[in-house]
Amino acid sequence: MDFLYSNFPPLKTTKHSFSDEFYLLLSESDALDIAVGYVTADSLAELKKTVEMNDKLSRLRLIIGMHFLDKFTEQEYHSAMELNSFLKNSSRGSVKLVTPFRFHGKLYAYERNGIPYAGVIGSNNLSSIIGNSSRVYEASVLFKDQQDVCELIHFINELDKEATEEIDCLDICDFKEKKNPLLENHENVFGVPPAGIESIKNNLTSITFTIPLKSTLRSNLNVFFGKGREARNGLIKPRHWYEVELIVPKELTCKSEYPKSKTDSAEFDVVTDDGWRFKCKVSGDFSKNFRSADDLKILGKWIKGRLENAGALKVGELVTPEVFKKYGRDNFSLTKTKENGLWFLDFGVDR
Repeated sequence: MDFLYSNFPPLKTTKHSFSDEFYLLLSESDALDIAVGYVTADSLAELKKTVEMNDKLSRLRLIIGMHFLDKFTEQEYHSAMELNSFLKNSSRGSVKLVTPFRFHGKLYAYERNGIPYAGVIGSNNLSSIIGNSSRVYEASVLFKDQQDVCELIHFINELDKEATEEIDCLDICDFKEKKNPLLENHENVFGVPPAGIESIKNNLTSITFTIPLKSTLRSNLNVFFGKGREARNGLIKPRHWYEVELIVPKELTCKSEYPKSKTDSAEFDVVTDDGWRFKCKVSGDFSKNFRSADDLKILGKWIKGRLENAGALKVGELVTPEVFKKYGRDNFSLTKTKENGLWFLDFGVDR
């Protein structure tokens, strides 16, 4: 038996995190059963992409325990249906929902060559496979006693048999209210009240740049569709759905007032038109790379979250020119403020 911890400072340990162990075990497995309370749209998309990239995993059963009664967001439901469709079409499993009660367990059971060999029980919902950006400290137990793993799989089988229905057999049309909660409680992201945004708007300078958003396949906003990262154990892990790094044209980056890589201006604070504050940075030749400083997913959640919330983009689908057309904008503005090291990002559209 071993323990898995989130390992956020100041409570760092020598133990693996759940995410590390999840993918390590996955590289050694050909079947996986998951029964969890909650899922997120991006974790479902990443799980689907991981199965697509790794043929060794021949079967995946996902049981979702809370969302039938607590409701999905439209994005979560769409991603769950997409995963279910892929698994069924490739004869590799399905997605099921617990319907008579709320199931809040977090169970993971791994098999290799038809033999159960590892299980995880703890506090980690499916979102933990992509790490925890909200600094909620999770703890779980990993065990490899075959009798215990068999008992875990027996329980999952009974849960499946007695209390689930396949997601595509259920008529689900009532969803949680639309909102963009992606940056709420996110590490290194801070909320800015409306009065603070107005104050910043009143202190903008005339120095502004229009940063184009490109729909290039496998880069910019679409790195999720790239080849992924191959670990030493051979498992291919997809780039995260919200991971983005924008390539800014040289005709903008060469201007004297544009932030320059490898200088004091390379990293700077931004406040957004919808009330968030975080750090961004530029890097690379000619300062061409524009990204969020602490986590590539922060900028991606700000941009893609806006597109998703407007109904222009679905999680797991390509960002295309049609997405920008539906949203109403294919760029955002970067405007310097009178406060040293602070810029204003605006991705707003008139609705």
